Amino acid sequence: MKVLVVDDEKIKRITLRDDLREANYDAIAVESPATGLQLLENEHFDVLVSDLRMPRMHGIDFLKRVKKEQPHVTVIIMTAYATVETAVEAMKFGAHNYIKKPFSSEELVAMLDKLKRLHQESGQAASGDIMLSSNNTGRLTPHQNIVGRSQQIQEVLVALDTVAESNSNVLIYGERGVGKALLAKSIHSNSRRRYQPYVRVNCSKQSSAALHDDMFGNEMIADGRQPGRLELSHGGTLFLADIENLPYEIQVKLLQVLEDGEFVNNECTDSTGLDVRMIAATTVNLREKVRIGEFREDLYYRLNVVPLFLPPLRERMEDISLLISHFVELFSPRRDTYLVPEAIDLLAAYTWPGNVSELENLIERLVTMGGGRPITVEDIPIELKVPTPVNIDDTLSGTSFREIVQSTERELIAWAMRKTKGNKTQSAKLLNMKPSTFRDALAKYIDEIGWEA
Repeated sequence: MKVLVVDDEKIKRITLRDDLREANYDAIAVESPATGLQLLENEHFDVLVSDLRMPRMHGIDFLKRVKKEQPHVTVIIMTAYATVETAVEAMKFGAHNYIKKPFSSEELVAMLDKLKRLHQESGQAASGDIMLSSNNTGRLTPHQNIVGRSQQIQEVLVALDTVAESNSNVLIYGERGVGKALLAKSIHSNSRRRYQPYVRVNCSKQSSAALHDDMFGNEMIADGRQPGRLELSHGGTLFLADIENLPYEIQVKLLQVLEDGEFVNNECTDSTGLDVRMIAATTVNLREKVRIGEFREDLYYRLNVVPLFLPPLRERMEDISLLISHFVELFSPRRDTYLVPEAIDLLAAYTWPGNVSELENLIERLVTMGGGRPITVEDIPIELKVPTPVNIDDTLSGTSFREIVQSTERELIAWAMRKTKGNKTQSAKLLNMKPSTFRDALAKYIDEIGWEA
């Protein structure tokens, strides 16, 4: 792996170069971004390690130039000002990671070793999960299942680096469909446990008895004891989805395992040491569950050591176009399929109550039914073309049914006319109406919506 170091501090620059060479990296060190750009243009480098604050060109500006001209280069930023905001800004523009000064050469070597392993593993393993990426350049990142450039997602990525390196239990909050299971898998895949088992339990899809046997094992089977998922995850990670639905009696037993670090079989008193990292996910405010007595407070604190929050898609709408490109490539890797800009704009205006999962399912459907051709506005389902319905509870009071229908009709017609810039034929098509019917409806609201019939 060939590494370019750019730092205006001579002693640090030369020390890093020599230490990297001693660690068997082909390293070159220069003092300025200008010299670095010349080298990058004339030679192939795999990794750029650059200081953030340098004279004549700021590290962020240097990063932008590099990612524009040499997008294949993986960039690591060195900074003595490593706030979350700085790291987010750097990663927003394509940085792979950052390292805070002062640091030892061993820390940088460890980061490069990890990067090298990720490259090797990516060439050997076929993934069974949908992997997300922090950018759309096609390069390998350590979190290939998190797509987005929004600040919310970049903050998750920055936190994820630290969380993955620790051994603490994690509690992931977020609505259904935001990608909590994929985030959990990413934490495991980037942790020291990545070569050990990753076991998932869904706490809401089984009866209490079945869930108990699934987690702790079953002694009452004909061909011997059936181990539970807790034992199967020894040395690795246990992911508990929908933890808010974990029955109270199982909460008690799980807490005992976490407190004792031991597992006791159902039918004997022999205990076995258990080394498991817990990652749990919930769609609710688990503290409220604790308050009303539906979730044990002591178990809550055991699981909530490191809380992470994945925002809903409606709060990071700028990521939709990246997600669309990602899913189109995923479901149509060898076809010339894409969404026209008007279709992307239409999807970007939708609120996505089902979050990323809903978008993924829609793109899979569009690509499958599209037959390899460009996907247009006409291909988008009608339910995604209309404005989000109003809350009926807020509108019914003192309002007749006819008034509600007329109000909704007026809003739909005005919306369609805005979308098509006043084209009545296209507006009718957008609402799946006959042109004559649309014109009759439009005529009723001319004075109110400001368009001519």
